[in-house]
Amino acid sequence: MEYTSLDKLVISIYETIDPREEALHVSFDLRLNKWHFEYFAKPFIDSEFVRNYPAEEGVEKFDNFLKMIRW
Repeated sequence: MEYTSLDKLVISIYETIDPREEALHVSFDLRLNKWHFEYFAKPFIDSEFVRNYPAEEGVEKFDNFLKMIRW
């Protein structure tokens, strides 16, 4: 049996995405039932923002993050 799975969503304001420059990485841990958000503002610098949220808070926290960085 074959299937396709996406492990991580990378969101940016740029058409060509650099995963380590102004990019939000979102993934979901099924085992822990939690969202993982990690934001990289500048290349070659560790992420500025790392948070884990319960499954039911994912959409709310995503919206809040976009407002916080004014995307």
